[in-house]
Amino acid sequence: MSVPTETPEPDDTWHAAIGAANVPTLIAVLINLTGDLRWLQPEYAPSRPQGLSDNDTGGLPDYIQAEIRSAATAAITAWAQGKAPQLIDPDPTLLVRILSFVLGEPIPETYGEMIAHELRSGTTAPHSTTPHAAYAEQPEPAKPTSPLTAIIIGAGMSGICASTELTKAGIEHVVVERHNNVGGTWLENRYPGCGVDVPSHLYAYSFAPNRWTTYFGLRDEIYDYFERIADEFGVCPRVRFGLSVEAAVWDEQAAVWVLEVLDGEGQRSTMRANIVISAVGAFNKPRIPDVPGLASFTGPSAHTARWPKDGIDLTGKRVAVIGNGASAMQVVPAIADEVAELYVFQRSAHWAAPFEKFRTVIPEEVQTLLSNMPLYRIWYRIRLSWAFNDRSYDALQKDPTWTHPQRSLNAINDRHRRNLTRYIEEQLGDRTDLLPYVVPDYPPFGKRMLLDNGWYRTLRKPHVRLLNDAVAAVEPDAVVTASGERVPVDVIVWATGFDVLHFLAPMDIRGIDGHRLHDVWNGDDARAYLGTAVPGFPNFFCLYGPNTQFGHGGSLVFVVERQMHYVRTVLEEMMKAGASTVEVKREVHDAYNERVDRANEAMVWTHPGMDTYYRNSKGRVVVNNPFRIVDVWRNTEAARGDDFVFSSQQPSTQGQSTGKEKGDS
Repeated sequence: MSVPTETPEPDDTWHAAIGAANVPTLIAVLINLTGDLRWLQPEYAPSRPQGLSDNDTGGLPDYIQAEIRSAATAAITAWAQGKAPQLIDPDPTLLVRILSFVLGEPIPETYGEMIAHELRSGTTAPHSTTPHAAYAEQPEPAKPTSPLTAIIIGAGMSGICASTELTKAGIEHVVVERHNNVGGTWLENRYPGCGVDVPSHLYAYSFAPNRWTTYFGLRDEIYDYFERIADEFGVCPRVRFGLSVEAAVWDEQAAVWVLEVLDGEGQRSTMRANIVISAVGAFNKPRIPDVPGLASFTGPSAHTARWPKDGIDLTGKRVAVIGNGASAMQVVPAIADEVAELYVFQRSAHWAAPFEKFRTVIPEEVQTLLSNMPLYRIWYRIRLSWAFNDRSYDALQKDPTWTHPQRSLNAINDRHRRNLTRYIEEQLGDRTDLLPYVVPDYPPFGKRMLLDNGWYRTLRKPHVRLLNDAVAAVEPDAVVTASGERVPVDVIVWATGFDVLHFLAPMDIRGIDGHRLHDVWNGDDARAYLGTAVPGFPNFFCLYGPNTQFGHGGSLVFVVERQMHYVRTVLEEMMKAGASTVEVKREVHDAYNERVDRANEAMVWTHPGMDTYYRNSKGRVVVNNPFRIVDVWRNTEAARGDDFVFSSQQPSTQGQSTGKEKGDS
């Protein structure tokens, strides 16, 4: 950890900031700065947070809080004046002990190395608010000894991350993006209430912290973040906008990928590169049911992911929202007070957890610590990571001896069910008539756990009606339910989710011997080693691929960072071997996916009591990763050369061009 180099903050500024800070986080910072383990004594022990609470006071008496804040003020002021932290690169065992203490619950020893890594990567930069300072000070990786080129497909969150990593690795590359700007999902989704259900400080690259205005970011701020990072890290000049990739074919003789791209005017051309990285994501193909009469509707009708740039005037309108998943849970409370009548059509109920800091603004005093005190920001992020990552993992495991498998999986899961049900009852108050329709009949976490941003309170409003019925048809001015009820509406909002099962569709990707990836995957049965590499497709990597989403928590930014870190280590192994191609071994790939399937079979997502987008048409879980996040971190830390086949075939000079070649298709 380095000593600050900028002008230190005045003492009164630190005092005000620390007075508003999270006490459990301050304890961890105090120990890191002073090396004094007396702060681990029982009288300073914070209580265990309830639910997703930040537990800002730690549940401690006022006089204990005051003592901690006073000591933290002295320690942080000394640090700002040049005193180095006393714990330099703390032992992982001690770090686990500290985290367990400030969280009020035991953390497994296996998390020690991951905590140490987070601290090292986040606090080795100079005392600066420059977002990329920590990233710039990371050790230089191996550089290619011969020219390598790569094409990244997509300039969203994954593509931006991929570009920064390839730049760091010294690999020339371009990014192909079908839109006219970066941002991906956050460019496309702009519906009312759109935001993230992961804490803002986890929904950011570890190498590029952001000064978030709220604890849970809304769409505009999130989009601005990714656009800014793409600019600051030099990604934007590498992007070829307005190009869609139609096909990618592996040229075995030349050892290059040949991509067929289509521009906005319908002109086709080809691009060549040694390496292809798919960063197209999964939430980019809106799913709109094929409802009879849909085209006849005369009013505005839009999927949440295709919301018009100029918006839709909902004032005084009768609005139908089809669906009740994550997007609906955001849009319904956001528009409820604007419309005259609101009809919500649901197929099944969802579990939703309370979270106290929804739309809560981060106080300016706390911003001082988060922006200028790296140790505070990193320890705050580490605490969040446990609450929103692996804390709920045990609740997702099936207990074969459990006596109530139809409603829950085990004792922990049943406790979640009772607490969540009690919360729903409290939110609905006297509207007990809604309980049969909003309390799910399947175990918690069976579908994606949502966060309640006023959903239940909105359903209580007199002009809001919940219809537990499927949509059977659409008429010019109405929606007709499966039971035959005709509901007159002026606007239809489709909050029906995405096709996430057909990974990489509709691109036509062909590997060795011309085998089509979607044939290999049998349509919706995608598999990849660590969700990243597929045998028979050399030098091809997939970010946010099959079985990479955490169903029990976590941030997709973390997933993509770890995948791209791993890809870089694979390429480094290829460079060390003097090879031009790398391909995962079939037996390694198959053994990994067998472990994935066995683990998923023992978890809630294979419970028969619900339908979920996690499962494909064959009932196999293809979206979720069944392992702990710390296990994923460990497995993606470094590639093992024995897992891959390297070829020393020298690519043709055609492989050194990532430019377009008009008419060469």
